[in-house]
Amino acid sequence: MEKGQPVWLRSTASRWGWVPALVHDREEVNLRGNTVLKVTLRDDPRTVEMGGHTGGHSHSGGGGACLSPFYDRDMHRSDSIVGGDGYYADIEPFEIVLTIDIESAERDELEDIKIRDVDSTRGVDDLIGLTHLHEPAILHALRLRYDSDVIYTSTGPILIAINPFKSMPLYTDEVMERYRLQGESGFVNLGGGGKEEGNDEKKEKTASFLDGKRLPPHAYLTADDAYRAMMRGIEMNLGGGAARREQVKRRRNTEIKGGEDNE
Repeated sequence: MEKGQPVWLRSTASRWGWVPALVHDREEVNLRGNTVLKVTLRDDPRTVEMGGHTGGHSHSGGGGACLSPFYDRDMHRSDSIVGGDGYYADIEPFEIVLTIDIESAERDELEDIKIRDVDSTRGVDDLIGLTHLHEPAILHALRLRYDSDVIYTSTGPILIAINPFKSMPLYTDEVMERYRLQGESGFVNLGGGGKEEGNDEKKEKTASFLDGKRLPPHAYLTADDAYRAMMRGIEMNLGGGAARREQVKRRRNTEIKGGEDNE
């Protein structure tokens, strides 16, 4: 955990349970004969852009950052919350000093401090793709997608759904057809990865219909993957059974023929 490292800090002041922070300072100190890490955390002057948010300044110089909820437009600490994504509007600027175990910090095993990925500004289709997979990273990724009206997210073969509390055009015949065609093209979901099977003509036709992109997580995708996996299993079992029966038949014929020769 180096100076300037973006982190998540567990905080009861946040309704999300975590607030973004920065490692402002760190120092190795001797405490009762043991070397520990003394870390100073401050509120983060950079907040990533949330879905649909516009305006604000970029303190870090990147185009994806917004004005911090803890700083005014001149980047001076303010008592009131301004700008930002609104999720931490009720959090006052803070500075906290913690004493932590060095080895736990290096392995990112601290219970109340987790490494934060500042590049994750849009969320991911599959949580396995997160650089750091822990509670605040998962909550943040799901929140980014939810703000963009994306209620489905995968975590490997598991589908996560968040109630949008509003009507959304997710279950139309056209949407169902797109997922059916993707399944027919032979693209199999394997825990967020995938592989393509089938003939090139079918894949080319489907890719044209789908704009050449893998469709995002959806209940239709999970259902289609499960159905096609089941059908492949049935075909394999039937094929295997027929092969075994043929092998037994040939062995039996060989035994009968051998018996006749002995006579």
